[in-house]
Amino acid sequence: MSPRFIAKALAGIGIGALLVVIVSAVWVVDNRDHQQRLLARAVKLVPGTLLDAHNFHWTQMKGDQEQWQLRAKEAAYSNDRTSARLSGAALSMKLDDGKEMSARAQQVLLKLQGNHVLRADFSGGLVLNYKGMVISTDKATFFPDRDDLQAAGLVTIDGPQFSVRGVGLEAHPRAQTFTLKAQTDTQVTIKQNGAAQSS
Repeated sequence: MSPRFIAKALAGIGIGALLVVIVSAVWVVDNRDHQQRLLARAVKLVPGTLLDAHNFHWTQMKGDQEQWQLRAKEAAYSNDRTSARLSGAALSMKLDDGKEMSARAQQVLLKLQGNHVLRADFSGGLVLNYKGMVISTDKATFFPDRDDLQAAGLVTIDGPQFSVRGVGLEAHPRAQTFTLKAQTDTQVTIKQNGAAQSS
């Protein structure tokens, strides 16, 4: 083989290799842009948020015991990680006596310190199921560390044999105390011999 033939063969191989590198680079860059567009469409970041998650689920554990579970249709964490805004939220927890407590709200704003919830502001309607009672109000604030639930507006508490309405609620769910502050109206249903009577 002549040196000229070898030089042409090497040049052809070099050009072929260069074309493969260029085509591969174009494909990788184009594919990465496509993946980033798909990711951006799936995540849909809200301005001022670090993360916007769909079908959010958070379980709080203490040792090997589950304290509560929080689910939401949407969750958006703030850039500074000190708050999270939830839509379509549902909370369930097991109380010390083994009974379940659950709450649903359209909107919840959580104030956070790391993974610890300092405060939860509920809006758009809060429905709390607690030991056979259903507590409903438009807005409420819960401080988990103090076991303190506060609501300023109209509150309804419905139980198996009573219904109470009033303005302003101060409650301590774990301590099982619920106080309506003003304008209370109570209806009690007394069951006698299987028949219900209202008073």
